[in-house]
Amino acid sequence: MWSLWLAGAFTLMILYEFWWLRYFKSERRMADFYSSFAGVPVAGAVLPVIAFFLLGIYGRVIWMLIASVILGVGHIGIHLQHRSEAD
Repeated sequence: MWSLWLAGAFTLMILYEFWWLRYFKSERRMADFYSSFAGVPVAGAVLPVIAFFLLGIYGRVIWMLIASVILGVGHIGIHLQHRSEAD
């Protein structure tokens, strides 16, 4: 059961790679960069942050969990702000 955390992180990182593929196949506008993917808003920011958080759970590394939360607040927050400016 514990490996489900690792599988979840792996799945999110695969989705993140697909998001990049979709971005590079697009017109590469700001709206494309801050787009949603697979139902995840601002996927370029959200997917890797959640994946690292799940890796912190899997590895039982409290510092990684704390760092992921701090990264998430800043990284996702700035992406949300830029997305509203791009619209």
